[in-house]
Amino acid sequence: MLVALVPLGLVSLAHVRQSQQNADDTLLAASVGWTLQQGLYDLRMMRAAQNTGELLATSLGNDPDNCAALVGNWVRTDVRIDHAGMVNAEGRMLCSSDGRLRDFSNDPRLAGLLEARRRVLFRDTSWAPGGRNGISLAAPVIGQDGKYLGFSLVFLPDRLLRGTAGRHPGQTSPEQPPQTPLALAAVANDSEMLYVVPDSHETRRLLSRAMLGTMEPGLREAHSFIARDADGIERIFAVVPSAEDLSLIGVWPLPRGNSTFQRYILPYLSPALMWLTGLAVTLIGTERLVTRHISRLSNGMRNFALGDRKHPEILLDNPSYELADLADSYAMLTNTIMRDEAELENLLHKNSELLREVHHRTGNSLQLIASILRMHRREAEDSGIRVVLDDLHNRVMSLSSVHLGLYRMAGGQAIAMDQLMADVIARVDLLQGRSGRRGGIMTDLEPLHLTSRQAVPLALLLAEILSCFPPAESNGQPVRIRLHSGMAHDSANTAPGRTAWLEVSGSVTAIGRLTGDHSGAPAVIGARLIRGFVTQLPGEMAISEEGERVRAVIRFDVQEEPTRTEPAEEPALTG
Repeated sequence: MLVALVPLGLVSLAHVRQSQQNADDTLLAASVGWTLQQGLYDLRMMRAAQNTGELLATSLGNDPDNCAALVGNWVRTDVRIDHAGMVNAEGRMLCSSDGRLRDFSNDPRLAGLLEARRRVLFRDTSWAPGGRNGISLAAPVIGQDGKYLGFSLVFLPDRLLRGTAGRHPGQTSPEQPPQTPLALAAVANDSEMLYVVPDSHETRRLLSRAMLGTMEPGLREAHSFIARDADGIERIFAVVPSAEDLSLIGVWPLPRGNSTFQRYILPYLSPALMWLTGLAVTLIGTERLVTRHISRLSNGMRNFALGDRKHPEILLDNPSYELADLADSYAMLTNTIMRDEAELENLLHKNSELLREVHHRTGNSLQLIASILRMHRREAEDSGIRVVLDDLHNRVMSLSSVHLGLYRMAGGQAIAMDQLMADVIARVDLLQGRSGRRGGIMTDLEPLHLTSRQAVPLALLLAEILSCFPPAESNGQPVRIRLHSGMAHDSANTAPGRTAWLEVSGSVTAIGRLTGDHSGAPAVIGARLIRGFVTQLPGEMAISEEGERVRAVIRFDVQEEPTRTEPAEEPALTG
């Protein structure tokens, strides 16, 4: 029913709006004519005075040396002006009709008049003869050679304006509007008021809103509008541009019977009541037949989506056939989802058990390999073979430590390297027999999360570097390990990114094992493994000797997300 009432309501509102718009357009068009009629006499006086000023400027340009005679003749022959003169480009008056020469060089208005180079109307008692009230008109004086000589100055006194002021406001005729304006003014192109009737503070407040309209671009044609004044009362504002430098503004009261209730409420009351009646009937029917059932279905679906599996079934009270069918379809959907969720949960549990078993068997295999190497070491009589087997045993145990740490932290993409490295350091320290000694290894590990693609080679790299600092060769120098990160800019790549550094330092006796220059095969293999793990990060390693200590610094860019490329091949340990 509401849908059926919408077109009728829209047509009614459009008709009411159109009727009101036509009445407003007629009233606004009439206000423009009223304003022009009220100020027509004064407008003609100002336009005639402008023409006189331009003609005087032309005469002065043709004969500037005869300045005094020219301005005197113009004042005597034109009754609309009672004073005239010429001001040069320096602001000094060269001649005047009353013989008094004034100096305007320090007047702030002079710069604007000289820069305008066109006719300008303004009201300023400092430019008027004897400080009288009136309108001054300036027109540029151009010599016969095209040089700017200054401007002519013509004064139109207020006593010659307001030609209709003697007519009684209540007196009407076919040429007069049915009422007098609240305010009437002439405004120059720079929004300077030239003429105000009546001249009072309240009148200027009314005119300020209309003056804003004259300054808006694109509104140089005659126009009018209805707006509220400073007191919140609706008025008619009419703007009648006479030329590009002069406009006439009138403020008129709204006709009687145009109150806010009659204009904005009463015309729309009947369509609004019709709409409200239809809306009430529609809402009651919709709530009873549709909305309450849809609300129950929506709440049930929302709760099910949020994880509520206790009451998936929704009971509707005497629904329509379509809604009952929708409820049955939803019940079938929830049953299917719950069954699939149960199967997925069982599958996830089985996968977790399988993964746990794989980790357990991997750890046992590494421990078995380490035990076999230990048995061969005890049976070997050659000391060189024992050194090699000890080195292999330590590497297998280091790998077991990394595997155990990764297994404990399984469950997410990012791996906390500070925790993993602390675990690796503790186990390698135990293998080297350094555990329990104070100051043997000093750590400064900043919290850092890496993907498994970088976490595994970094942990193995740390274990391999620690094996290069045996306690027997420490010479009292502790092993210091520092992990930190920050923002860095790679000169080879213009994009900035996050970079991490691993710094390991200890006794200088380890430099041979780090570089591979130490005598013995295990040291060469260890150096190759270190370079291989640095390549897998990928990163860079720098080894420097600092007195009795050696420092290894590994720099690499942190990969914020796991890469989708194929994993890099392990570096071959070739001779």
